[in-house]
Amino acid sequence: MKSSILRQAALGAVAALVMTLSNSAALAQQKITIMPGAWSGATVDFLRNQIKPWEEKNNTKVEILNVPNNGTEILAIMQQNLAASNADIDINAMDVVWQGMLERFAVDLKQYFTAEEIARYTPATIAINTIKDRLIAVPFYGDLGLFYYRTDLLEKYGYKEPPKTWAEVREMSEKVQAGERAAGNANFWGFVYPGSVYEGFATDIVEWINSYGGGTWVDKDGNVTANNPNAKAALEELTSWVGKTVPPGVTSYIIDDARGAFQSGNYLFMRNWPYAYASMQAEGSAVKGKFGVTAIPHGPNGKSASGLGGWQLWISKFSKNPQLAADLIKFINSPENQKERMLKLARLPGYPELMKDPDILKTYPWVDMAQKFDLVGRPSGSTGTKYAQVSNAALKAVNDMMTGRAKVGERLEQLDTELNRIKGRGW
Repeated sequence: MKSSILRQAALGAVAALVMTLSNSAALAQQKITIMPGAWSGATVDFLRNQIKPWEEKNNTKVEILNVPNNGTEILAIMQQNLAASNADIDINAMDVVWQGMLERFAVDLKQYFTAEEIARYTPATIAINTIKDRLIAVPFYGDLGLFYYRTDLLEKYGYKEPPKTWAEVREMSEKVQAGERAAGNANFWGFVYPGSVYEGFATDIVEWINSYGGGTWVDKDGNVTANNPNAKAALEELTSWVGKTVPPGVTSYIIDDARGAFQSGNYLFMRNWPYAYASMQAEGSAVKGKFGVTAIPHGPNGKSASGLGGWQLWISKFSKNPQLAADLIKFINSPENQKERMLKLARLPGYPELMKDPDILKTYPWVDMAQKFDLVGRPSGSTGTKYAQVSNAALKAVNDMMTGRAKVGERLEQLDTELNRIKGRGW
């Protein structure tokens, strides 16, 4: 009798142990998968390290997928996954212009975020990410166009301040490029930017034509405005520099190619995002301590405005763990983590309070200036689900101008016709 009782007790203990192990295994098997944006490898690696405490606390493995550093390609992959109702990806990245294309696949974050948590973000970003009263995403980091310049070279050639107009950019580029090449640097160029046919360059183009008073291809009311005299003047000027003060290879550059080129020390000017600042101030950089940033230049009929960029985080409606995914997003965007990403990577925080942080202002003196910049956005709001087609058409048109395959005026007329065809009966 006693042995039977002991045997039953032993079996009960074993069963309890098996159940405990099974529950632990089940918890260990929790997984959240993130499909990142064109964030740069450094940002992805940094995020992997930031989320380790959350993984340990929640007994959850977070996988961040490897994707191309190209927003256009990422969108195509993402749309394929969503079309297949892929439940393996919980959190996706969203470019600041993709809301209209992706909102039907996103959960409403108001289910998981309190009003107080939402209110900490910059109101404008919450407005952009709210569709039909549904909050479909929150910022991961913000971006705005910055114009980088070599402080040492401007001083060397007698310039007391950076250019304010595109005409000054051209004049300075020609003078410094000629001087540096005469001094023996045959690889020196005036200006570099990411000019490939991809979404990152779309922001540059909008900055160009807006800075001449040429609009943004499609206005806020949905009217196609691509073919106008100011847009033509902007594109005739800036595309004519390719092969002269801008290297021909710029037509295949994406954002980090431009950063690497400028960081090599062989360029006077560059248009890029804030992240480049942190990279170029790192130890071993050929331009550390030799560059500054200023506002995007303007043309004769326009004003300076920085292109609005940035990446959002959103949860797929196909996710099996939306609550857990929301908790991870909150951890990723804690004030401490946002501040750390800004200090180490120059990724602009989503909480405006952090833009006044003394440590951030000390590390990045330009932040106070940048907060005063006017901003210009790509026409995603007025073109909705057709924005990708609009952007791709504009990118191909400008690439034709840059490579000399087409004249600016003729290609703008074609673009105007193409955008009206895409619009059809409405956006």
